[in-house]
Amino acid sequence: MKYENPQMQAYFDGLPGKVRAVIDQSGVDISTPGELMLVGEHFRKKFAQEDEANRSSS
Repeated sequence: MKYENPQMQAYFDGLPGKVRAVIDQSGVDISTPGELMLVGEHFRKKFAQEDEANRSSS
């Protein structure tokens, strides 16, 4: 995804690839840095929890 706002683009570029892919595939219109951060952090935490659960069960 490309953002006109350099702050948003920098934040997006810093997200893990898995999170960027979910945002890209969702097609949702994210128009503010705050919205992007909320979505990005939600999925970052979700995937971290899933990874931890998978490590614990192995």
